[in-house]
Amino acid sequence: MKIRVILLAILIAVLPAFIADGKKRTSETVKKERRDASKKVERTRGEIKSNTNQIRKELAEYESLEAEISITDSQIKALQHRTDSVTKRVNILADSVKTTETRVETLKKNYISALRGIRRQRKQASPTAYIVASKSFKEASKRVRYLRELSGRQKEKSAKLADAVKLLQAQYTTLDSVRAVLAHDLGELRSKKTKLEKDRVTSKNLVSRLRKNGSRLEQVLNEQQQKVRNLDRELDRIIEEEARAAAEAERKRKAAEEAAKRKAAEEKDKSKGKASPDTAKKVTETPKPQKASARKVVNTPVASNFAQAKGKLPMPVNGPALIVGDFGRHRHKDFEKVELMNNGIDIETNTGASAVAVYPGVVSMVIVMDGYHNVVLVRHGEYLTVYAGIETLAVRKGQEVKAGDALGTIYSDPLDNGRTRLHFEVRHEKEKLNPGEWLR
Repeated sequence: MKIRVILLAILIAVLPAFIADGKKRTSETVKKERRDASKKVERTRGEIKSNTNQIRKELAEYESLEAEISITDSQIKALQHRTDSVTKRVNILADSVKTTETRVETLKKNYISALRGIRRQRKQASPTAYIVASKSFKEASKRVRYLRELSGRQKEKSAKLADAVKLLQAQYTTLDSVRAVLAHDLGELRSKKTKLEKDRVTSKNLVSRLRKNGSRLEQVLNEQQQKVRNLDRELDRIIEEEARAAAEAERKRKAAEEAAKRKAAEEKDKSKGKASPDTAKKVTETPKPQKASARKVVNTPVASNFAQAKGKLPMPVNGPALIVGDFGRHRHKDFEKVELMNNGIDIETNTGASAVAVYPGVVSMVIVMDGYHNVVLVRHGEYLTVYAGIETLAVRKGQEVKAGDALGTIYSDPLDNGRTRLHFEVRHEKEKLNPGEWLR
């Protein structure tokens, strides 16, 4: 429709020239005018396409930035909590150090006072002279005991002082260590806050630029949502076909069992009619109970335990993972009129990364979808995992895979600086589940 409007505008612009110079125009001038008009149309188309690609690129950049901002916010909260905890510990240790310093000072004063007392006593008389000067043996014994107690108290005070000094030194070491941890955490916190502020400014600028292209942005978002709906319909169709095929296979299996039972019954009836009296008598006899045979143990397929893996599944990529698209229906944070629907999550990773199976299963289908390139469905019993956005496949339909097996290389968009994204879904048959609740 827009191209028609552009062509009409060009025709209106050149029409007066056609009328004015109608007599002078030749076939060559007409051809030239047509070529010029065609070039203008192509140029306009190119500009529209370029503008659309730029919007897609900026929208993808905005989504990645918002995801990083969310993660940085969480990291800041965790760091803030940790620094608060470490700060409290520093304050407690500082108080303990202060208390120990006071105790050490008191012990030092007492020790110095005791030493001075002993020195004064030694100046007056030596310990031997002090004992010899006793008037009686009893007094001498008392003086000996006193000197021993005095020496013991001196050693005790000395030991207490030494222990207090050791404790103080240990507290100093611990305090310095905790302060170093606090300084590191505070530095990291400041760095993340600085990055967060820069990212928020960039995000606001992107939002401002995107809002200026309102109609074009709405068109891009509508295209994205249409691709989501197309993928959803195709997955539902495939799952329904698988369910019908499984039901038909089960019906045929039961029919075959019934036919086998009827045939066995008919053969039994025929054998009874041909049996001799002696044989018939033996048949009517109650058979002896046989020893029960050991029941055959059937190993439960590992896929049947998929439900127990909720919250324990690894990321479906073999590189760093940044969730840039959340599950469910929600309004866009910065574009209130835009409502988005996502049946899974979108994960951004490094160029060259591969999609990997999150749980053992069987590749039930591989399809090609517009906007998603190759889509791989892995069945795990009643559950399925969906991996969309694969460029180069590493598996085929019917292939068994283990957890961690590569399914293929994820597509990197050359028009978007090699941005690499995988769309991932978890389903219980046709029921869409939130992959965020299944990944660890």
